[in-house]
Amino acid sequence: MNIFHHTDSFFSCPDSRVTEDSLLSIFKLAKQIRLQLGKQGYLLDHYLSMIFEGMSSGQLAFESADEGFRAGGELQGLLFHVLDGTEPQHEHPLYPRMKELYQQYEDKLIFQERYTNLSILLLFLADEAILTSTGKFVKEQVTNIGGSVDIIRVQEVYDQISHIAGESMLEELNKRIKQRFIIAPASTLFAQGFTDELLYKLTYRDIETSRQIFQLFLDMIPSDTDEVQTHGKL
Repeated sequence: MNIFHHTDSFFSCPDSRVTEDSLLSIFKLAKQIRLQLGKQGYLLDHYLSMIFEGMSSGQLAFESADEGFRAGGELQGLLFHVLDGTEPQHEHPLYPRMKELYQQYEDKLIFQERYTNLSILLLFLADEAILTSTGKFVKEQVTNIGGSVDIIRVQEVYDQISHIAGESMLEELNKRIKQRFIIAPASTLFAQGFTDELLYKLTYRDIETSRQIFQLFLDMIPSDTDEVQTHGKL
C-alpha cells in the first residue's frame, strides 16, 4: 500500500495518534506512588521536579529543527570552499571528506551553475553528514543538560522511591512521562531540520539544464548492473 495515499501522510502518524497516554493518567499514577510513599511522598515531588527540569533544560523542539537546518547551511558554506579551492576559517570534521569526494566526482561536476555542482556534491556526502552532524548535536545537548541536572541525584532518589513503593510502578511512570513529553526526541528533530535543507537541494532546478537536482543525481549514480559489470572486469 502507498503510505503517501493521503495528504496527511506527509505530516502525521498513520493512525493520527500523537501521544499514548493522557496527562491526567500520568499524574494519577504519580499520585498512587506518592500515596505509597506515605510521609516520604516529597521524594516523588523532588524526583519529578528533576525529571521535568531535565527535559525542559534541553533544546526546544523548534530550536532543534532550526539548528539542524542551520547545520545544513553550514555545510553549504564549506562546500563552496571546496569548489573554490580555499580553506575555511574554522576546522570541521567533514571538510577533509568533502575534499576527498570532490576529487572523486570532479569529472561529473561540469555544470555552469556553482550551486548545482554544490548540491550534487552534498548529495554524495549526505548520509555521512547527517550522522556526523547529529552526533555532534547530541553531544552538545548532553553537555548542556549535564550542567543543569544532577543525574547521580536523580538515580539516588529513584532508588529510594523504588525501595519503598516498588520499582515496577516507577518504571511505568518513567515510560509514560517519556512517551508524553518527548514525543519527538531532539536528535530526531535536528535530523529532520537537516533533511529539510537536503530536500530543498533535491528539488532545486538547474537553470542550465532545466532539470531538478535529484534527476541529475540519478543520472550520475551507478546502477547495480553497472557495479556488477565493473567488478567483473576486475
